[in-house]
Amino acid sequence: MLTFFAGLGLKGILVVVLGIFVVVFILKKLFKLVLTIAVIIALVHFGLPFLQTAMSR
Repeated sequence: MLTFFAGLGLKGILVVVLGIFVVVFILKKLFKLVLTIAVIIALVHFGLPFLQTAMSR
């Protein structure tokens, strides 16, 4: 890893660090989105049959 940074200048190191921050930020946002979608799907999957049986009575 040190040999990789040794060939780069200050701008190159800055670009690499900012790139890592951007990727982590995007992955966190995607993880929250996936978690929200999973909760919604679970509510629909388990909630609809319950509502159907409650409405038919």
